[in-house]
Amino acid sequence: MRQMKYVFLLVISVAFARCHDILDIEPKDRITGIWENEALAESYVNGMYNSLQHGFCEALWGSLTDETHDIHNSGGAWTVQRGELTSDNISTLGTTTTPYVNKWGYAYARIRDINEFFQEIESSTFDDEMKNRLKGEMKFIRAYLYSELLWRYGDVPLVTHVFALDDDYTTVTRDSYDKVMDFIVEELDEAALLLGGGEIKKGRATPDAALALKSRVLLYTASPLNNPSNDLAKWEKAAAAAEALIDKQYTLYHDYQNLFLEDNNETIFARYFTQSINHNINGFSGTNSLYGGGHNHPTENMVMDYEMTNGELPYSLDASNNIVVNPRSGYDPQNPYIGRDPRFYASVLHDGAVFQNHEIETFDGGIDSPQSSVLPWNASMTGYYLHKFIDPSKSVNLRTDDLGTNPWIFFRYGEILLNYAEAKFELGDEETAREYVNLVRARVNMPPVTSSGIALRDRIRHERRIELAFEGHRFFDVRRWKILEEVSSRQIIGMQIRKAANGEKSYTVKTVAPVAYHEQHLRLPIPRAEIDKSGGALKQNTGY
Repeated sequence: MRQMKYVFLLVISVAFARCHDILDIEPKDRITGIWENEALAESYVNGMYNSLQHGFCEALWGSLTDETHDIHNSGGAWTVQRGELTSDNISTLGTTTTPYVNKWGYAYARIRDINEFFQEIESSTFDDEMKNRLKGEMKFIRAYLYSELLWRYGDVPLVTHVFALDDDYTTVTRDSYDKVMDFIVEELDEAALLLGGGEIKKGRATPDAALALKSRVLLYTASPLNNPSNDLAKWEKAAAAAEALIDKQYTLYHDYQNLFLEDNNETIFARYFTQSINHNINGFSGTNSLYGGGHNHPTENMVMDYEMTNGELPYSLDASNNIVVNPRSGYDPQNPYIGRDPRFYASVLHDGAVFQNHEIETFDGGIDSPQSSVLPWNASMTGYYLHKFIDPSKSVNLRTDDLGTNPWIFFRYGEILLNYAEAKFELGDEETAREYVNLVRARVNMPPVTSSGIALRDRIRHERRIELAFEGHRFFDVRRWKILEEVSSRQIIGMQIRKAANGEKSYTVKTVAPVAYHEQHLRLPIPRAEIDKSGGALKQNTGY
């Protein structure tokens, strides 16, 4: 709560400073009056945490991939899926407060604010302990923002000073991926040192948060998209970064479903909420029969990748989307949701599942289907509803005041173990790779992976898909692995369920939405307006 009060104070203080600018107070190009007051300076830093957009804001990320489908995105996410993304329409994908796809203008505006902080903080009279803490937090946030830019656009301008009103913006050009990455890593190393001696406050940057971001940054850097020559030194750095967080105070939380509903010892860095500062993932993604909003419906593409409890995939699809049962799996086409990986039940609500004393009915004509008598326009087209992140103690009515307070986890120990497994595999240490991927599987009592070679790489990647489902990783994973074309070869599919008069149900896979692939989709386009403002100094990504 104290942190949120600081954020409120920041809004007041920044608005007050901006009003003074209008009254012709010098200087006109930066905020003044903050750096002599500890409370205002801390409020300024606290406000920058809002630039780390949590996943409940960016709930459309799953709809940009094959994880979820959103019936309300006839534009938006579907623009990406259908291959219609351009340098013109990317500016429409998000808002100034929730830039879920295009981060360019938003991130650089926040980076400018952070650069201004560093320009002013050294002249303040604050004690060294406070200065170091604030500097460490700001270095972490700036590194996070640059990481978001790097993962989306590739090479981006590295700007570490404050532009004055009369500066020439046409001198700004894109710096190389590796140069920006080196800057991020340096920022995070310095942040970890600066934050190392102070009190750890819930929801604030810590040395371990910096290490976790460093792990992800270096893993992405070592991946095929950004490391075409497969420089093993990059994989070694990725492995070392993940290893720095292993065997510390973190453990895999015993309950996968409640992992996302309460604070626990798997969480490395999270956004926390209160009754007054809350979110509404329940309402956005709740079942339509309970007056939910109809967003983020898991796809059959995702569901069919949840293994049976014996570790076998249940089925594949032929060219006509007919189900081809894996005979080793034990899958029963008449009981398709029996005997699956426990993470399936914790993440997906399926036909016949019980939620809040209500049995989900996604069969044709069911109360949760598009033929529902209750808000059918919000009903799932895929046959599934999101369960992960949904607090069963809270209403899923979109218009409820009973809003969510469970945290959004940016970094957790499960991800770090999978980062380490992937890096060790690419370095040729298959034994260690299997050990760490199996630690993650053991949490939910799934049988250990015994594969080797390319099959092991596939299992590690598959495990990441399942363990980190709907957490915002898939969009970047399929790009950095350069498997987007393969993933895009299948349309977005759902499960059509028909219920006969005698109660017997039949299941067939149906196409829900089209998907198209173009090579340029491995990167996002820079908004055309930004290219124009630069006078051509900024060069557009190839293909746009």
